[in-house]
Amino acid sequence: MSGGGATRIDRRTPLKDLPEFLLVEEFATHLAIGRTLAYELVRTGQVESRRFGRIIRIPKAALAHREAGS
Repeated sequence: MSGGGATRIDRRTPLKDLPEFLLVEEFATHLAIGRTLAYELVRTGQVESRRFGRIIRIPKAALAHREAGS
């Protein structure tokens, strides 16, 4: 692994290896959807999200729920 400590997230990253909260861009990458669609899902409440100041994060649990098809 290269320096920096950042883990690259892609479609094949196992759910157990994801951080507890993902950036919207990481969520989009993991689901292989566009960034605009990911933000739309957050904006409309179709995907659970949390705000930390101006930062939007998506809990890993929401991703697990979405992948289960619920």
